[in-house]
Amino acid sequence: MSMTRRARTVTTAVCLVAALGAGTATWALVAAPSTEAAEHVAEHHGPTAEVTRGDLVESRTAAGTLGYGAPTPVEGAGGGTLTWLPRPGQVVHRDEPLYAVDERPVRAFTGTTPLWRPLSRGLHGADVQQLNENLAALGYDVAEDDVFGPRTAAAVRAWQRDRGLEVTGTIDSGQIAFVDGTVRVASVPGRLGQPAGGDVLQVTSTKRVVTATVAQRDAEPFAVGTAVRVLVNGGGDAMAGEVVDAVPAESDDGKETVTVTVSFDAGDRELPDAASAQVVADGHTERNVLSVPVSALVAHGSSGYAVDVVGKGGHTRRVPVEVGFVADGRAAVTGDVAEGTRVVVPS
Repeated sequence: MSMTRRARTVTTAVCLVAALGAGTATWALVAAPSTEAAEHVAEHHGPTAEVTRGDLVESRTAAGTLGYGAPTPVEGAGGGTLTWLPRPGQVVHRDEPLYAVDERPVRAFTGTTPLWRPLSRGLHGADVQQLNENLAALGYDVAEDDVFGPRTAAAVRAWQRDRGLEVTGTIDSGQIAFVDGTVRVASVPGRLGQPAGGDVLQVTSTKRVVTATVAQRDAEPFAVGTAVRVLVNGGGDAMAGEVVDAVPAESDDGKETVTVTVSFDAGDRELPDAASAQVVADGHTERNVLSVPVSALVAHGSSGYAVDVVGKGGHTRRVPVEVGFVADGRAAVTGDVAEGTRVVVPS
């Protein structure tokens, strides 16, 4: 761009309004007054960008952290002494020891209802059904219902015999603890030699998730079930994800927020245990439009816009355009411009 052209051109004022604090911004254009003539021809020597045709998507980005989700406590059996504990990061599957009391392992069974009572013949309920489902998954002959009947009692005795336990036909918290599937040990607040009471472990899911906090007013694009994209450490290829939880909360300064949990498919990609992450949700979309970078727009007339189209020999021609939807740094335009045309952008 020649120095004469630079002196004559009035820069378009572009205001950037941040969405979600640290998120992708929404653009608003404000035209500056211009005395530029309708037709402008000059020699061009600076950078250019292409007029493209495609979809413009208004995205919203929330900053978050990569991890395994919120930890859940595992309460000790309440009697005896802790004699073995797992290490942080260890993965515990069904029927594997979570911890040991008086050198007897307390094994992990899958379920969301805590074992709040000893289970024996004649009882029924959600905890009994969880017991039956676990015994069936381990290959024992039980009905997967909520009744502790003769088949359940026989299966419990067989399970106890196979694990070298006292064969009683009754299950209690000294033998199993219900946890939500295969779990990863997040921390170990219990200590060897201490009574097996209180929280002895903190566990999480083994699935990688991203957790982000957004202001309540900005939470709509991150509703449960929304398809999103996940970026880790600010780079790399985006991974497909889905919002699986959105819990209202309150920030330290008393503002209403929503804590969003996102599951995603990492494929074969190796990820660190913890890292910064971004969650990108797509909002309004304009399809199959011509667009230019917002920075390519220059003020034209009293309230309009134009782009400087680069022609043969490197000369530019100022072309008035109508500006439509603006998203992710690009503006939809209509006018005497075509796909593939080069337009001037600031250096």
